[in-house]
Amino acid sequence: MKFTGFRFLLSFTVLVSAALAQPIPAKDRTIIVISLDGFPGYAWDDPRLPVPHLRKLAKEGVMGEGMIPPNPTVTWPSHTTMITGVSPAKHGVLFNGLPVRNGDRKPLSIAPWRPKDELVLAPTVYDKAYAAGLTTAQVDWVAISEPKTITWQFPEVPNPEGQIEREMVAAGNITAEEVEEFMKSNPAWRDEKWTQAAIHIVKKHKPNLLLFHLLNIDSINHSAGPKTAASNASYALADKHVGELLRAVEEAGLKDKTTIFVVSDHGFKSATRIIKPNALLRDKGLLTGSGTSIECDAYVLSLGGTAMFYVTNPTKRDQLIQQAKNLFRATEGIEKVIEPGEYATYGYPQPTPNGRMGDLVLAAKDGYAFNNSATGEGVIPVGAGTYPGHHGYLNSLPELRTTFIAWGKGIQKGKTIGRISAADLAPTIAYLLGLDMGKLDGQVVKDILTTDSAPSK
Repeated sequence: MKFTGFRFLLSFTVLVSAALAQPIPAKDRTIIVISLDGFPGYAWDDPRLPVPHLRKLAKEGVMGEGMIPPNPTVTWPSHTTMITGVSPAKHGVLFNGLPVRNGDRKPLSIAPWRPKDELVLAPTVYDKAYAAGLTTAQVDWVAISEPKTITWQFPEVPNPEGQIEREMVAAGNITAEEVEEFMKSNPAWRDEKWTQAAIHIVKKHKPNLLLFHLLNIDSINHSAGPKTAASNASYALADKHVGELLRAVEEAGLKDKTTIFVVSDHGFKSATRIIKPNALLRDKGLLTGSGTSIECDAYVLSLGGTAMFYVTNPTKRDQLIQQAKNLFRATEGIEKVIEPGEYATYGYPQPTPNGRMGDLVLAAKDGYAFNNSATGEGVIPVGAGTYPGHHGYLNSLPELRTTFIAWGKGIQKGKTIGRISAADLAPTIAYLLGLDMGKLDGQVVKDILTTDSAPSK
């Protein structure tokens, strides 16, 4: 009888273990993407990096050597690659907003708050999730203005009439005045409120997919420079917010159903000298005037470590491109002038008349960065009106490597992997939610997944 009882207990244990290991439907899952803007992969080389919650996730889940961001290594293009699974050549986001041509011989400008359907030219994983009947949410995500496929949101610029904003005011998490004046506040305060919004959405609405973006690290690494005391403090503050969100997931009863990805969009480099291509164009007589009265045959939009040159006088296009190549190849601090024949190698789209892509790309040398100023000398030291920390450099540089951690449902435990592409995130999320995104540049990172990671039908 004792042997029979033991066999029964063993069989029961096996059955229970098998049941627990069964995949769960996508509608019962939660996937949270936490993007820590500007958190470089090399920060993890410091054994005293003050991030206990992130270290716990990495120890209990999968820690990657990092992600390779797309070119340009800028916030909106990188975030859009992460949730579309394709490069900027296909999704079309090249700046932190839409480059707008304001007419012949006029400088271009960047319009950040264009509708997502106008700005992003490829399907996103949240589009696919929403179409499949899953609930979606975003807090301070980017290139996502006026989304039609987000169920709940607290955007980068909150809407006083928005559902989540009103719920948070009613709950005492933020005041109506703070919502109205949100963008006047410092990035650290905004990160705190965005974290409270993410916690609120998780606890009250339990979305299947939440995209959550924090900004303070990026702001500090720009203003103080990376690898500084201020930079380390910004990592610690972001880690605190991650811990608060993890507690909310557990308090909401979602821990056993939740997969978390911690990512960043780009690394950081320091610069000691600033290149001003538009000031150089002025010196050559190709740009005149100032402020809203500028007239120009060509104009350059800076991306930090790279910049895009645009012909704005189409009647002299070929002449201007050749003149620009000669000028910038002879300019201090410019490593390379990239021509359209090389764009595919870097993941850029081809330029078209009145299109988004520049006619040339300028890449800075180590220690240099670009800005848009059209006044003063063409190359200056970092000082008043400039800052030491930059990204936007070519993604082949090791300093631009980003952070990648995966944890929770469907993720292996205690594993490390090499570098992946930022484009791999969307297909991996899609796989976990049972979605078909078609042919993408990225691929499912199967090395991090457990055998029961795919959802049940």
